[in-house]
Amino acid sequence: MAEKNLPSIRTHKIKIRKPFSIEYKEKIVCPYCNNSEEFYEIIENATLFISYIQNPDGTLEPIEEEVEVLGPVKFFCGICNADLTKLRKKY
Repeated sequence: MAEKNLPSIRTHKIKIRKPFSIEYKEKIVCPYCNNSEEFYEIIENATLFISYIQNPDGTLEPIEEEVEVLGPVKFFCGICNADLTKLRKKY
């Protein structure tokens, strides 16, 4: 039998990296209706700046948006509309 020429064995260097921490956040659950999926925020006294460019056909195309929040931001349950602002601040 003829011997097969086997390719040389490759060696690999393994770099060991320091462990990193993953920030874990608990899910927000409405204490009134147990909703954990649908929420909304209301921002009071906000200014919205939108920059547009006008196309040759006269239509406007937004190219940049900027929001300036001047008032409080409130967080609500999307099912029962309960005010959950205190829960949102925890997370």
